[in-house]
Amino acid sequence: MTLPVLVITGASGFVGRHLLAALKESYRIFGLARRSQRECGAAVHPNIAWIQVDIRQRDAVETAFREIASAGGARYLIHLAAHYDFTGEDRPEYRDTNAEGTRHVLDAAAALRLKRFIFASSVAACRFPRSEGPVSEGTPADADHPYARSKHAGEAMVRGYEHAPTCIVRVGAVYSDCCEYAPLYSLLDAWLGRGWTSRMLAGRGETAIPYVHVHEVTAFFRRLLIAEECLDHGEVLIACSPGCTSHRELYERAVRLYYGSPRKSVHVMVPLCAVWLALVGMRGRITGRRPFERLWMLRFIDRALTVDNSQTCRRLGWSHRPRYRIERRIAFMVERMKSEPFEWYAKNAAAMRRTTDRPDLRIYTAMAAVEDQVVAAATEAALSHARDGHAGATGTDRATLEWTFRLLYRLLMSSVQSANRMLLMNYMEVTAASRLKTGTTAGEICFLLETLRACIFRILGAGSGRKATRQELHDRITVPIEFGIDEIRAQEERYVEGLAPAAAAGREPTPREQLEETIWSCLVQRR
Repeated sequence: MTLPVLVITGASGFVGRHLLAALKESYRIFGLARRSQRECGAAVHPNIAWIQVDIRQRDAVETAFREIASAGGARYLIHLAAHYDFTGEDRPEYRDTNAEGTRHVLDAAAALRLKRFIFASSVAACRFPRSEGPVSEGTPADADHPYARSKHAGEAMVRGYEHAPTCIVRVGAVYSDCCEYAPLYSLLDAWLGRGWTSRMLAGRGETAIPYVHVHEVTAFFRRLLIAEECLDHGEVLIACSPGCTSHRELYERAVRLYYGSPRKSVHVMVPLCAVWLALVGMRGRITGRRPFERLWMLRFIDRALTVDNSQTCRRLGWSHRPRYRIERRIAFMVERMKSEPFEWYAKNAAAMRRTTDRPDLRIYTAMAAVEDQVVAAATEAALSHARDGHAGATGTDRATLEWTFRLLYRLLMSSVQSANRMLLMNYMEVTAASRLKTGTTAGEICFLLETLRACIFRILGAGSGRKATRQELHDRITVPIEFGIDEIRAQEERYVEGLAPAAAAGREPTPREQLEETIWSCLVQRR
C-alpha cells in the first residue's frame, strides 16, 4: 500500500524530531531543517528523506520543494519551523523566519497540490488575561511581544492562502519527561538546587500557563491528519491541556517529590523582583554570562494564561489524557533528574542554547555556489606547482586533477552538511593504501588537500556577502582536512613498515582491500 506523503518543516526541532519518530511508519516524510539529521539526532528510517534548508532563503526553499514535487508531491505539510527565544529582544529572526520564511514555504508549496497546510502557532501569541474569559479557538493572536507579532503575521498569511485548505494549531508550552522547556527547567534548577533562590516564588506564585507533553503533541497531529477533512479553511485549533498550571503548584509538587516533604516558599514582591533582575542582569553584562531571567518577564508575574480548547476536542474527537498533565509528569521529571542527571542536564542545556545561526548551512550554500571556481583555481595551482618542479607536486594531467579536486571538494561539502568532520578521514582510510601502492607519495596526496584548502579559504573569504569567518572555515574545512592528512600519514607509516596491500604480500585481497582498489581506480581513471 502506498503511504501518504507528509512534509515537515523544522524537522530538527524538539517537536519535529518527535513527530518524525511517531509518524515514520505511517507516512513517507520529507523533513526540512537547518541542521543535519545526524547533528540533531532525528530518526533515520527508509520512509524519511532529509533536506537541509534554511526557510529564510527563498531560492533554497524553492529548490527543496521542486525536489519534493519531482518525487511525486505531498498530501500534507506541517509547518513547524520558527524562531523563538526568551531574551525579550525584537530580533530580525522573528521577521525573517516566522513571517518571511512562512511566506517562502507557502509560495513554494503551491506546486505540491496539498490536501492540507498545517501552521504551528502558539497560545502565547494571544494577549492574557482576557476580560471575556479563557483563551479559546476564537481568540485573536493579539499579544504585543515580538514572537506574538510574527505569529500573527504568519496566521494572517495562512488564512489568506488560496492553493490548499489550511488550519492553524496553537500549541501550549511543550515539555518532555526530561523537561526540555527552558523556562520550566530554569525554575526546577533553582527550586531543587542549593542556592539562596531555591525557595523563591515571584509575586504570589500565580504565574500560570498551559503545558502539553510532547507525546500529546504527536498524538494531536496524528489525529489531525486523520480528521483534517472535517475542518474549515483557516480553522484554529488548540493543542494543550485545558486551564493552566501555576508556579506555586509546580513548586509544591516538585519540592515534595525531591525532598520527600513540603518546603515553605518565600514570596517576593514584584518591586524586589525588579531590583533582583536588574542586578543579575548587570552582573551578566559584565561577566558575559547573561541569566535566563530578564526584566520583560516582570509584567507576567501573577498573570494566568487560561485556555479552553473544548471546541478543538469536539472537532477532532481528541482529548487530553490526564496521565500527561504536567502535575503528574513532574514526578517523572524529578526522578529523571535524580536517576539520570547527565542526560537530564545535557538535554536541557541543549534546549537553553537555541540558535538560528547555522554557519554550517551558510558555508555549505556558499561552497555549492563557488564549486567550479574553487576546482578551477585548485587545478591551476597544482599544475603551476608541478611546472615549477616543486617537491610534492603531482604530474597528473589537467582533466584528472579537476576530477580529483571535484571529488575531494564534494566530500568536504558532505562533511559540512552532515557536521561529520571524520568523513574525509574515513575516506582516506579506505583509499590511501591503494594510492600508495600505485607509487603516489603521501606528500602528493597531502599537497592536493592543502591546495584545495587554500583555494577554499581564498575564494570563500573574498566575498563579504558570504559571511564565512576564518574561524568558521577552520572548524569546518581545515579540521576535516587535517584529520584526512593525519590518516594519510598513518597509512604511509604502515606501508613503510611492511604492512603493504595484499598484492605485495602474495595473497588474495580481502573484501576491504578490493573496495580500496575499486574506489581509487574510479578516482584516477575518471570513470
